[in-house]
Amino acid sequence: MTQQESLFRINQEGYATGLPVTAAVLTGEPVILKNADGEVVRRLDGGRPLPDPASGDEVYLADLGALEAGEYTLEAAGEKRKLAVRARAWDAVTNALIKGLYYQRCGCELLPEHAGVYAHPACHTALAAVWEDPSTMRKVTGGWHDAGDYGKYVGPGAVTAGHLMYAWKLFGPGCSAELNIPESGNGVPDILNETRYELEWILEMQRPDGMFHHKLTKKHFAGFIMPQDDLETEYLMPGSHCATAAACACLALASRVYRPFDEAFAGRMLFSARQAWEWLEEHPDFVPFQNPEGVRTGWYGDRSDADERFWAACELYAATREDGFREAAEKLYRAGQHLTAFGWADVGGMGALCCLFDLKEEAGEVLYTRLREDFLRQSEEALRMSRESGYGTALAQDRYIWGSILPIMSHAMAMIMNTMITGRQDMRDAALMQWNYALGLNALDICFVTGFGQKSVMHPHHRPSGADGIEAPVPGLISGGPNRSFPYPTTREKLGENTPPARCFLDETISADTNEIAIYWNSPAVFTGAYFNMISMG
Repeated sequence: MTQQESLFRINQEGYATGLPVTAAVLTGEPVILKNADGEVVRRLDGGRPLPDPASGDEVYLADLGALEAGEYTLEAAGEKRKLAVRARAWDAVTNALIKGLYYQRCGCELLPEHAGVYAHPACHTALAAVWEDPSTMRKVTGGWHDAGDYGKYVGPGAVTAGHLMYAWKLFGPGCSAELNIPESGNGVPDILNETRYELEWILEMQRPDGMFHHKLTKKHFAGFIMPQDDLETEYLMPGSHCATAAACACLALASRVYRPFDEAFAGRMLFSARQAWEWLEEHPDFVPFQNPEGVRTGWYGDRSDADERFWAACELYAATREDGFREAAEKLYRAGQHLTAFGWADVGGMGALCCLFDLKEEAGEVLYTRLREDFLRQSEEALRMSRESGYGTALAQDRYIWGSILPIMSHAMAMIMNTMITGRQDMRDAALMQWNYALGLNALDICFVTGFGQKSVMHPHHRPSGADGIEAPVPGLISGGPNRSFPYPTTREKLGENTPPARCFLDETISADTNEIAIYWNSPAVFTGAYFNMISMG
């Protein structure tokens, strides 16, 4: 630890009334908490700091209990740090994480009345060429730019939309604010308005035979230019099993979510999902996607589509109650599923969400009773990792990889689901520590969400933020965070070989390996924030 670093790590966006307040303390000296009037509210004798191998720090977690709304000051070893406790403390950051996806919109103008200084003209509106036959051109516009680049990918988009829809289904009061997007005020919650923008694009990515194109990208990533200046030809890349199954699942889910708002749209999505399933049934042998020769955009390769098919079968059963889909889901579940995984590559947890909280007992003995026991057993791993971490972070040392925020937020989702099933407070509190991590309670003392916190990410690997000439980055985007796998030689050179995993981070635009953003990192953070927003309302 350098002399410039604080002795305290806190949730820099504050803490919510009714929920525990925890700070990480990097000293064994007594800790005093004072209110705004200077009165001592808590006095802790000091803990015994324990080594945290992931960060190289010696740290203990100070449990300050639930506090009344107000401004407070932590004091220890001659140092002070302010923190706030508020009702609905995380409304603003959760809403910003949703609206962050609006700033990722492709194919439409971002107007000043919605985007402020981040407005820009429409981008990527030209016809796209079909890779296998470039003379065939199609109009495919819309959707979200996937990450710091301008590519659009079906699988990652589908899981992002899935996270958002389940956040709304389960925790609607925590994520249903108006966001000042073009559709605001139309009678549909804005989280669903924003999700629909992606869903419409996913529908366009389906081929006549039911398969889905894997992605829509250029041959190479664009330079650091604004999206409207990226004028090279886009290509509808070949289809893939994983993209087809993920789109199938997402659209079957969306057909249920949007039916009360737009019957025709819901019907269109269910029809598309059925077509995708028929294609999957006719093509049972998995073929991994490979980038065509000469293509250097995101690969998003996978070793199996069993988890995507499982999710799809669950969602189709929930949408239709047809026994064939239940039987398919049961067969895929018996073959083995990672029920606490919610990333683009492993979506077994999305199927678990459907069975445990949508279908419930209607899922039957296998998909509810047995799956529930299996899920609860698997989710214990997240709690174990949190307890073994000095900062309470549910991540093993060797999992500080590209986008390490994803497994951390996925583990938060798993522990939230466990809490909803069992009522266990230890699971809830450990899930809350992952939210705290994202907002500043970490070894780096940084809030990973742009535009928030006392010390936030300022230079994400995000082309518009790097090319727009505005000092502050586009708000509401979550950084991928520390990455010990060191894919970039420049990162290794700057940080050194001996930097602990939780500190392998550079707040630099060039550092895609530690500081990129991605839509499917925002969305599990939305799920987590929406839950804590809702339960903190009392």
